[in-house]
Amino acid sequence: MSDEQPVQKASKHICLTNRHALGISDDPEFDMLSALADKDVLTLVRGLAREEARSPFPDGLFGMDGPRTNAAIRKMKEAGLISSRRDGPDHVYFLNAGRFRDLARFLESLIKA
Repeated sequence: MSDEQPVQKASKHICLTNRHALGISDDPEFDMLSALADKDVLTLVRGLAREEARSPFPDGLFGMDGPRTNAAIRKMKEAGLISSRRDGPDHVYFLNAGRFRDLARFLESLIKA
């Protein structure tokens, strides 16, 4: 009988749960619109609007492979469009609703102008 604990495999994820500033620029609307101009980011946004995503996702998400998914998450992180929470060893990714509300207000202000 062995007292050894099974080695837990590290999940591959982009950590968004660190509580340091995201470094969002002084032009957040540009950041958000630039990120959303990327087809993979838009695919991820559409998917996350339907359901949260749990890491790891070695086969990718929403029809994209792993590297494309990770690149899209990084772009969304830079624009502040995605959030995550820890659930055990995994991260659960979801849309940052506050940033999308900010973007909606910005777009509505353009229509009213």
